[in-house]
Amino acid sequence: MRNADLVARDLKSVWHPCTQMKDHESLPLIPIKRGKGVWLEDFEGNRYIDAVSSWWVNIFGHANPRINAAIQHQIGELEHVILAGFSHEPVVNLSERLIEVTPPGLNKCFYADNGSSAIEAALKMSYHYWKNQGKPAKKNFVNLSNSYHGETLGALALGDVSLYKDTYEPLLMKVMTAPSPDAFNKEPGETDEAYALRQFEAMEQLLAEKHDEICAVVVEPLIQCAGGMRMHHPVYHTRLREACDRYNVHLIADEIAVGFGRTGTLFACEQAG
Repeated sequence: MRNADLVARDLKSVWHPCTQMKDHESLPLIPIKRGKGVWLEDFEGNRYIDAVSSWWVNIFGHANPRINAAIQHQIGELEHVILAGFSHEPVVNLSERLIEVTPPGLNKCFYADNGSSAIEAALKMSYHYWKNQGKPAKKNFVNLSNSYHGETLGALALGDVSLYKDTYEPLLMKVMTAPSPDAFNKEPGETDEAYALRQFEAMEQLLAEKHDEICAVVVEPLIQCAGGMRMHHPVYHTRLREACDRYNVHLIADEIAVGFGRTGTLFACEQAG
């Protein structure tokens, strides 16, 4: 099969996510036949480095032999079972191992199948907690400018990148937005840390004034990836953790893109202490 053959079939039958399909009239798709490690290969032997880990998920490389062997073993015993009212050994083993490596206090695992769904679940958990505590007025969420948290409606509402959000604005819940500590915007001669502390003043004021109606603050620790790989100093999250505790507001760290070693520590929030 040639690349062009699969591309032609694809364009007749597949609607690609996060894609303006009209672009592919002039910008060809790249059809992939196989992968190995960091490399992808098309049907004509051309090779490509998968520098984005296929949307940030394939951090151990393609066709990893250890992972493949584990999948092959497991699928021969049990491919799937509902987790509502049932359990199985692999999910307990995984949960116990995750709890060993997560920051202190994170001692339960809830499973979702993608980043957007994880954010949706976190929002519902936060709201439901405050409802159970007799505080139903705490129903709003705070994000940072230039943030991105996913494509489903709740997650999209938390984002602040117009490219993804503007079209669907009428469908989205309203959120409160604090200015990002993005070091790209610091003044000449200003350190990343000083700028992060200066930007935190607005978040502090927002929490002081509105904490009685805020469920949670949702942030991408250290790097706003979809917002242009914009980075900031971890001191912002040190102060945010302290402020959320003081004002009785949940803090949700969205590490879909930055967790599991991508920033130098296993979880990015660990760098905030």
